[in-house]
Amino acid sequence: MNSLTQVPAGAPTDLSFRVVLRSETRAEHDASEIVFAPFMDDPAGHVAPFLAAQHAALTAVSCAMADEEASEIAEILPDLLERLAADCDDLGVEPPVLTPDQELSCLAGAYLVLGSQMGVAAMRKRAEEAGLSPMPRFFSPVERRSAWASVCTKLGDVAPGSADAARLIDDTRAGYALYARAGVLAFGEPAE
Repeated sequence: MNSLTQVPAGAPTDLSFRVVLRSETRAEHDASEIVFAPFMDDPAGHVAPFLAAQHAALTAVSCAMADEEASEIAEILPDLLERLAADCDDLGVEPPVLTPDQELSCLAGAYLVLGSQMGVAAMRKRAEEAGLSPMPRFFSPVERRSAWASVCTKLGDVAPGSADAARLIDDTRAGYALYARAGVLAFGEPAE
């Protein structure tokens, strides 16, 4: 996969941790996106499993952070879950339930939740082009710039190679695995 966000092998080691985190978790991120690809191919035909998988993944991330509160997503995450629950109810779909395999740090959880929202505008545009109507509440715009900036600042303060960095990488991989598992439960196994 060609990507402007990938860091080439042998890149300088003085990169910010956010760049390192993105590079170190790229495979898990891409694997989770593949599971959700049917929605981008046919939004109207796959809106129910898409919304169910989003609800399952975000609920699992929220549960995995149960012992910590991420201030950056304290308002956004409950709002997203409420909108997704209403969307799923409207469509008569029951989201799958996932049990997280490990606890996630609040910073990893915030990175995952806010990062997942970065693509919502593109998904909404694709859904509009495909004639999806009514538009699910999940696609309503969310103000996340200041929260994302705060997460980026915190990630920038993490020393690459530190124990904190290793935990964040592990937690983020585990979070992407939750998204992938939610997608498989809702959509089925991706086509090879």
